[in-house]
Parts: sequence; structure tokens; C-alpha cells
Amino acid sequence: MAKIAVIGLRGIPATWGGVEHHCEELYSRLAARGHDVTIYARTPYVERNIARYKGMSIVRIPTVSKAGLEAFVHTFLSLFHILKTKPQIVHFCCQGPCLLSWIPRLFRPRTRIFFTCHGLDWQRKKWSPLASAIIHLGEVFSSIFPHYRITVSKELQRYYKDTYGVSAYYIPSGVKKMERRDPDFIKQFGLEGKDYLLFVGRLVPEKRIEDIIRAYCRKEHKFRLVIVGDSAVGTEQYGEFVKTLAKKRNPVLFAGYQFGSNLEEFYSNARAFVTASELEGLPLTLLEALSFGLPCIVSDIPPHKEILEYQPELVFSTGSVDALSDLMDLVDDMPNDALTDLGRRAATILDRDFDWNNISTAIEQLYKESIHE
Repeated sequence: MAKIAVIGLRGIPATWGGVEHHCEELYSRLAARGHDVTIYARTPYVERNIARYKGMSIVRIPTVSKAGLEAFVHTFLSLFHILKTKPQIVHFCCQGPCLLSWIPRLFRPRTRIFFTCHGLDWQRKKWSPLASAIIHLGEVFSSIFPHYRITVSKELQRYYKDTYGVSAYYIPSGVKKMERRDPDFIKQFGLEGKDYLLFVGRLVPEKRIEDIIRAYCRKEHKFRLVIVGDSAVGTEQYGEFVKTLAKKRNPVLFAGYQFGSNLEEFYSNARAFVTASELEGLPLTLLEALSFGLPCIVSDIPPHKEILEYQPELVFSTGSVDALSDLMDLVDDMPNDALTDLGRRAATILDRDFDWNNISTAIEQLYKESIHE
């Protein structure tokens, strides 16, 4: 069994954040198989009394609460602990923290260094030019120092090959089976079921939420638009912008962050799911929507098309508000049984390509291979 240190995420238990949910699902399964897994968490995100969770050890390490420095400082301090405990594997979860991936490579040469790319983080609009340049350097280092690179989409795999001439393993994130729930909690928002179009995610510029709002407000619809999520650190101004945009037009429901059974209720009773993103790695919220059998209206970026290649009728050109509005009309007019059939076809892809047990087995095999090199 392997001794594994996981670094570069906010922490576990996961609340919001695709990387955190990815790690919780993956490493809880590996811990259940007998692996010694330690998650390095940032103190603001994990309660003091949590030292173990689902078989994983949780080590809380302090950091600074400043966008652009938080991950770097946390990674640097965590590596001191990692160098003392001598794990067999150190797994970096994002590009930025890989700026320090040379440290265990230099001081613990027998340790195997892994890296998973969940997206091209330096391209996110919330970063200043300096912060973006530093994260981009982390991307460069991620192509040099890790022994093993993993990408969650085929597009990212091609990116590393084309940009740096290095290979990466394609192993996507998975999605667990969700429990469908009858409308109860959502009734306080005036929702009954099949009467709203749903977006779930952080209010950040690359999600292009303004396109969704503008498309929805072009005309009257029988359904409401519900946005579940809120701003992230550094994107508060954008969050206020989209909320103001919605107020100037037809009313749009902003339900804030929702978790657990409440979030499952929003998914279970939506008419359809919508995302207009211009930048993604592999969107967890899209996989979750599919797991509930929802038809999904998506922009035509490669990660979306990888997932929904079988369903081109609900894919629109990124940034095209007119095309998005037309697809909203299509969903508006579609009878419920047709929506159910569309969602059922969508859900079949999950068992084939996004099963967490198969994904954890694939990564476990790479770990075993690396230890016995």
C-alpha cells in the first residue's frame, strides 16, 4: 500500500470547488483500499476538530487570505511537513502549486511526484497580470518536474502535448450517483418542479453568466432562471455585475451556494441545466446535472463537447446570446416526456466514462507502477 500526500487544494470535507470534490471522491476510495492518504488543507476551509475524514488524515496548514498568494504560501508551508514525513507519492492538484514541485523532486529524489491538471488556471480572468504570469510559470514547471501528469480532459492532454511536447494520462473526474428528491426546500423560492432552468457554479467571468441572463431576458418564458452559486474570492465585482444585470431585466433567482440535499433538490426538479462557460477543465456541475438525467444546454468549448458529443442539438457557439436564447425556446416548448427522454440518453454516458470506482482504479495502478519503477 502507498503512502500518499495530496497538496494544492483547499481541503476536505469538500464544500464548493470541483478540485476538492474530485479529491474527496478519489482519495476516500483509495483510503478504503488500505492506502495511507494525507490531505493538506488550508486552515480557513477546514474546521479545527477534523483530523480524519473517510479514512484520510487531514493536516491543517495555515496560509494568507490573499488571492494569488493563498495557494502558494500554503503549498510552501505544507512541503516542510511533507519532507519530514517522507511519503512515497506527492500529488499536486493544480497548476499554480506546481511552481514548488521541484522541492520534493530535489530533496526527496525517491519520492514520486504526480500532478493533475483540472484546467488552465492562469487564463482565469480574476487574476492580475502578475498573478497570471506566476500561475503560468507553475504550468511550465508542471511539464518539467512531475514524474506523472494526469489531465481530466482530452483537450488538456492535447494541450500539454502540443505546448510542451510531454505526454499526460487522460483520467477524467467522475460523478457519483445522486439521489433524486421531491420538491420541498425549493418551494420557499416559489419553485414546484420542471418550472426552472438551472445554472450551478461560482459567479466568475469565465462562466459567462451574463450571456445566460441576457439570453433568458430576451423574451418571456414559462420557466424561471435559477442561479445556484455566488462569487469566489477576487470575483466579487463580477458577481455584483451579473446580479445588477438581472435586476434591470426580468427577475432572476439567485439562490446562493447550496450543498447536500438542498443542492440535490435543485438538480432533481429542474427543467434543464445550462452553462455558457468559455473556459473549463472538466466541469463537475455538468456531470452532476447529467447524473440527475437533465437535458444540458452547453457552450461549444472542447470539454463540454467531449462529454456531450452525442447531443449536438443543445450545443451553442460560445458567446452567442442569440443561439443560447433559441435553445432556451426549444427547452421551453419541449413536452416533459421529451425532456425526460433527452435526459435519460444523457445519463447513459456516465456509467461508461465517469465511474469513480474505475477512475480510482486507474490512478491506483499509476501509483503502484511509480513505486515499483
